[in-house]
Amino acid sequence: MIAPIRKSITHTLHKAEGWIFANPKIVLSMIFLVTLAFAAALPKLRIYSDFSDLLPQQHPYIQTYNRIKENFGGANMIVMAIEVEQGTIFNNDTLKLVNEATQGVDNLPSVNHNLVASLTHRTARKVFLSPEGSFVSQPYYDPAKVYSADELAQMQRDVIANPNLYGLMVSPDFKAALIKAQLNESDLDYVATFAALQKVRDTLARDGHKVHVTGNPVLTGWVYTYLDQIVQILAWTLALLATLLIVYFRRLYGIALPLLGIALSSIWGLGFMALAGINLEPLSLPIPFLIAARATSHGVQLVVRYYEELAIVKNGKQAARNALDALFRPGSLAIIVDAVGIAVLVLGAAPFNYKLGLAAGFWGFSVIFTVHFMVPLALTVLPQPKTMENANEGVRNFLGNAMARTGGTDGGARAILFASLACVVVGSWYVAHVQLGESEPGSPLLNRDHDYNLSTAAINTLFPGSEELHVVARTEDKGGIKRPEVLQAIERFQAHMLSDPTLGGARALPGVVRVVNQLTHNDDPRWAQLPDNADEVGGLMFAYMASSPIPGALKEYVSPDENEANMVFFYKDHQADTINRVVALAEEGKKRIEAEVPGLKIELGGGIIGVTAAANQALHTDHMIIIPAVMLLAFFLVMAYYQSLHAGWLMVLPMLFATVMTYAYMGWANIGISVNTVPVIAVGVGVGIDYAVYFMDRIREEMAVTRNIHRAVINAVATTGYAVSFTAATLIAGVVMWIFMSDLRFQSDAAVLLSFMLIVNALAAMLIVPAWCVVFRPHFVVAAHYDEDGVLEEDDAPREIARAAA
Repeated sequence: MIAPIRKSITHTLHKAEGWIFANPKIVLSMIFLVTLAFAAALPKLRIYSDFSDLLPQQHPYIQTYNRIKENFGGANMIVMAIEVEQGTIFNNDTLKLVNEATQGVDNLPSVNHNLVASLTHRTARKVFLSPEGSFVSQPYYDPAKVYSADELAQMQRDVIANPNLYGLMVSPDFKAALIKAQLNESDLDYVATFAALQKVRDTLARDGHKVHVTGNPVLTGWVYTYLDQIVQILAWTLALLATLLIVYFRRLYGIALPLLGIALSSIWGLGFMALAGINLEPLSLPIPFLIAARATSHGVQLVVRYYEELAIVKNGKQAARNALDALFRPGSLAIIVDAVGIAVLVLGAAPFNYKLGLAAGFWGFSVIFTVHFMVPLALTVLPQPKTMENANEGVRNFLGNAMARTGGTDGGARAILFASLACVVVGSWYVAHVQLGESEPGSPLLNRDHDYNLSTAAINTLFPGSEELHVVARTEDKGGIKRPEVLQAIERFQAHMLSDPTLGGARALPGVVRVVNQLTHNDDPRWAQLPDNADEVGGLMFAYMASSPIPGALKEYVSPDENEANMVFFYKDHQADTINRVVALAEEGKKRIEAEVPGLKIELGGGIIGVTAAANQALHTDHMIIIPAVMLLAFFLVMAYYQSLHAGWLMVLPMLFATVMTYAYMGWANIGISVNTVPVIAVGVGVGIDYAVYFMDRIREEMAVTRNIHRAVINAVATTGYAVSFTAATLIAGVVMWIFMSDLRFQSDAAVLLSFMLIVNALAAMLIVPAWCVVFRPHFVVAAHYDEDGVLEEDDAPREIARAAA
């Protein structure tokens, strides 16, 4: 029953191919018309980063983050530190500089002016009782005043008395002051904000002082500064690809048609993104480069086969038809598996994954039209080459002879399989060391000696930490935060979190209430305690707000309905180990506190620590879905294409090997699994199917002619092996320039990772697939034959007969 269906499908495809070759100009015209339509949309394409796209929006931490970020602050915070080289900041020149920095940051585009904090900011005020017993406040710093030595000493003592300033906004050694500013994410323009910030920083240059700046908007701004460099890398990459094609083919069609395939597929991919309203993310640019290079590799396979056939049939049109006949199934299968493997990214929790999967999946699938059909059809309408001899026979003979002495023998094939297994066993030890999330302080996107990473290290050395975790205590009823048992529960949660020795400090409403209560009792330290009724707590909160002429004095501590209170915890980094430990501790405290106080909910999610924790947790789930899904889809697609379980397994085998080796390399190189690396891994995993499918199908072709499995694998490596080695080189050329030219460390590391994956995939396909065929002699391979129409089919004879024939 299966054989007639298979025969019907293959012959239907054969007839469709016949119509395509009978009407090449019509098909080519349709391809170029679609290309023009996509080209018209290119001006709408936008290149930018959307912070919300990187977050798993359905995660409870992110839902909390989205709710509180306008009131309590989000993860897009600029952190600036003014450090004095000699003495302390308590001198008129340094305080004036801190004030200039504060005003400059407060005037940046997209800044939330209610969430700017600094020693010299208008919201930093000393609260005290007047002789008449009224609450009054005054700023710690007046820019119109020149302070005497005694006044500066008093200011320093006043700062020490305020736990919200000392250690948090002024370093414990008094050598640095911090300026923090939250940005409004709804209208955030990273480019404009970063450019304005750099201008502010330039104006702050003073002898004897250092200015350090960190924060996610700063990191993103630095990334944008490399866009011109990315364009240069694109130009050099195209030049390198053209050079490789010239060296390899030394013929016009071999150079021009693969490059035309790059152009057409890129226009289709980028045009689709523009029409779909999908932005091009700067950090994901190595992936489009790789897809474009893969388009080149398919074009190379077709042109190589064309010249092989031309040397035999001496007719250009027939050679083009023969090339597509031979490569239609393996080529289209490889392209479909590529596209589906990339499209699997839509299963990721973050919108970034969905957009990338949709856009890159379409881009990958478009190669069927822009390359797989376009190249052979173009060869039928172009003038036939005058030179018909096939070049590079020396390299082909070398590869064939090498395979004849290794994988082409029974012993050599078994040795290759055992060596591969040994590599997997050894690599598994390194795989266990791959971290989920950031593996080092600072940002792996930039070089370790970059200003951003140096500033981050300096600020975290001077202060308890620039990385914040926001935790919300929420009650169901309005004003519930004023209940004494709720404030006490918040303090117990803080104490629980302080059991982590890496916590640099904490800030929450109970600390304010205690300070104000002490002030109302003649500044007697014995009264620095929480009242025993909600009305008194409310009175103290009102007194604190009334003492400030600035509205919203408690905005960063409590919501307007007084049913949510914000707790902030400060850490020095957001490495995976730090986040895992902090989140586990917070979840433990959350369960205990909620059980002790009915109606109180503790919710995590704010600050860079909170959103990174959510991203890492979602990433773990994504990772466990996306990578296996790529392999399962490859297995089922190949199995359905060849109607053989063994075919599906044979294609997944080199992918499994290459994947293990990739993770082993990541463990060895200390590259963490992040929202940026998962797409790279998913794309790289799918690359192996290209090589493996071409090898497997060529072995079947040779088997149908030679009826000897050893000769079949030797011939396949001698022919397809050379083409695959060159396509591997073209794919590596598509990303290798990032290694040497990109100042973005992530893109350089991603290019190294992709290059490693491409090499390992090529070796796995060139060695493991032939070796497996020699040792196990799959029926769908050894029973292959050409039918009366010249279509490659699988013989339905029993396995014993097929093996005997082999």
